[in-house]
Amino acid sequence: MKKYLFPGVAICLFLCACGNNKKDEATAAKPGTVLANDEMPVVGDTLNKFKFSVTVKADSDVAKGVYDVSATWGNNTADSKFTMPKGGESLTPMMRRASKPNAFIIGFKAGKDTTFNEYFEVSGDKGTIKMMYVKSYSFE
Repeated sequence: MKKYLFPGVAICLFLCACGNNKKDEATAAKPGTVLANDEMPVVGDTLNKFKFSVTVKADSDVAKGVYDVSATWGNNTADSKFTMPKGGESLTPMMRRASKPNAFIIGFKAGKDTTFNEYFEVSGDKGTIKMMYVKSYSFE
């Protein structure tokens, strides 16, 4: 009986330790998922009371680190895409308001570091919407 007990326990422990790790699949957002959304009143527009809003969604190529960005300034809208840095495709984008008016910064936090890394800016001025990369990173 003892000769069967030890190998049985060893096999059970081995199978438990080798469990299927789906951590990467769980962190990748499904396409179309809204990851960040914010709006602010347009500074300097007291007549129309327009709002400036930005939404970040997971693209169909989210596994490659591609995300969709939609911005609205009053009646004007703009759509674009951005790609996370090479080697950082699994990072999740975050958004915060920029220090200048009518602007949002999209960035990320890497690993256990709590620093917000600025990466992509969406801004508006007099009805125009501008989207651009502000910094570059590589994680290879």
